[in-house]
Amino acid sequence: MSELLPPPPPGRTSGFGDPALVFPEFASKQCVLEKVQEEEGEGEDSSYGKGSFDLSSRFSSPAISRNGFDNFEIPKKTSSLKQPPSGLRLSGFQEEEETDRSQNSGSFGDEEKRRCSGCFRECCAWTCMFLSIVLIILLLTGLSVNSSIKSKLPQVFVANLKFSKLDFVKSSTDLLMNANVNTVLQLSNNNDKTVLYYSPMKADVSSENINLGQKKLDGFKQNPGDVTTLKIATRLRKSKVYDVDATLLRNKEKYVQVVVDVLLSGKLSFDWLGFRVRLPIVIACDGVKQSDVLNGLKPTCDVRIFSQ
Repeated sequence: MSELLPPPPPGRTSGFGDPALVFPEFASKQCVLEKVQEEEGEGEDSSYGKGSFDLSSRFSSPAISRNGFDNFEIPKKTSSLKQPPSGLRLSGFQEEEETDRSQNSGSFGDEEKRRCSGCFRECCAWTCMFLSIVLIILLLTGLSVNSSIKSKLPQVFVANLKFSKLDFVKSSTDLLMNANVNTVLQLSNNNDKTVLYYSPMKADVSSENINLGQKKLDGFKQNPGDVTTLKIATRLRKSKVYDVDATLLRNKEKYVQVVVDVLLSGKLSFDWLGFRVRLPIVIACDGVKQSDVLNGLKPTCDVRIFSQ
């Protein structure tokens, strides 16, 4: 029994084909090896193949004796798939968690941006709508106030226009003019209850770029429904004029075709909604033809507020 068993003859496979059939004690060891293989998994030992263990090749080695089954050592299999260190596994998990966290934070940030942009657009829309409503209210209020104030203004007509004196004197160097112009304006207060208060006003009379004089008028009060006649007498002495302008003015006055501009500036006051309103006004009588006035026509003057 101490001698080594001879190898099986070639061509004979019965008996020595499976060592567990010849040596019953070796079968128990083979079962142990199979349990080890099941625990460690298939395909881990590259030296034995994918999960297989060739007992016949191991048994046919001459190092195994008949009496040495008790000393048979089960080869320890080394796993070909080495698990990474715990630190690497933890770091991998941490990287995955950080990646998930960054993705979640990124998606949350995008959602917040979309939400903020929507809120901003909604806020802008409401602000624009509010400002539009305020502007429309202010515009309507301004139009209403302007219409109400204009209804309080008087109506002004030119009742008379006459040159009482017009002559020219030629000096050694210049041509001088002397003129007296009498202009009569008619102011009507057509309001039912509103009293108009006129401040002192300044009157300017001109014709064809020729100054015909200035006049300061006293202030006065006009009751509702009253018609006030305002006489403006201007006087001009030794005013320098050009020869062409003097000739045109002389010819037009001779044929009663002089065109005159009358301008009054001052302030008008009246009571409105319980307040005393004081407005700067300008009464402009532009392009008044002397012939129309002498024929009984009354050219209308324009009454302007907030004008110079």
